[in-house]
Amino acid sequence: MITLGGSTSKRLAESVSKKLGSELGSIDYRRFPDGEIYLRLLSDVNHRDCVLIETTDSNDALIELLLLLDLLRDLNARKIYTVVPYLGYSRQDRRFMEGEAFSARTILKLIDQFSDSILTVNCHFLDSEGEFSFEGVKIRNLDAFPLVAEYFKNKLKKPVLISPDEGALEYAKRASEIINCEFDYLEKTRISDQEVKINTKKLDVSGKDVIILDDMISTGTTIIEAAKFIKAQGARSIHAGCIHGVFSMGLQQFSGVLDDLVCTDTIPTEVSKITVADLISKAIL
Repeated sequence: MITLGGSTSKRLAESVSKKLGSELGSIDYRRFPDGEIYLRLLSDVNHRDCVLIETTDSNDALIELLLLLDLLRDLNARKIYTVVPYLGYSRQDRRFMEGEAFSARTILKLIDQFSDSILTVNCHFLDSEGEFSFEGVKIRNLDAFPLVAEYFKNKLKKPVLISPDEGALEYAKRASEIINCEFDYLEKTRISDQEVKINTKKLDVSGKDVIILDDMISTGTTIIEAAKFIKAQGARSIHAGCIHGVFSMGLQQFSGVLDDLVCTDTIPTEVSKITVADLISKAIL
């Protein structure tokens, strides 16, 4: 077996390779002056099982993944395990309005064309861990929430876990059992992609260390508004954790608002203090 990491997941691929005891493949990655991607596989994959890890947090990463998958097929890889730690375009998992692109289906069908199996972590439109068939594409979804919960276990004196909305309440309940603390949720109204309103609700957070958990932090608006609301109710400290740290508006906006911010390495960031390497390797073995 050989493990290969796309440019967005090199360090994660190295960790997974070590845990699998597999060879770490080598890829020559460059850009032409016009921005197009150049790829050359320097490792022999002929008749070998290949694990390709590439998080698709940008259009370039998605194109790179598809190029690598087609290249592995063309070079006679025996079996291709495609690992997409963060699956981009997964928000559009249905046609919400007439005429919309069904983006999640399109992307998964393209990946499936070259893959023997597809594995991802906390896919946005899947609520639980397990194997699923989405629009005819088989996909295995792993749950990294317990890893984030473990990060906070025994770190705070008076922890209480808050879900930013009712939709993530089940995750919050399970995480609270690991941390051994109480949990609650906020009532949120989304006004636009970059504006949310936290509805008035009394929380028992006075003098406590609050942990806000979510599957993904994108613009950060929800976390920031939730933190301000919780702080106003007397919380001693506020910590936030997520699986996918997209942070499309940067990390600076959280300074002075949160006491701690962590995420996993499904998307590599400055605050990726939790690795999903063990989770992925166990799913492949």
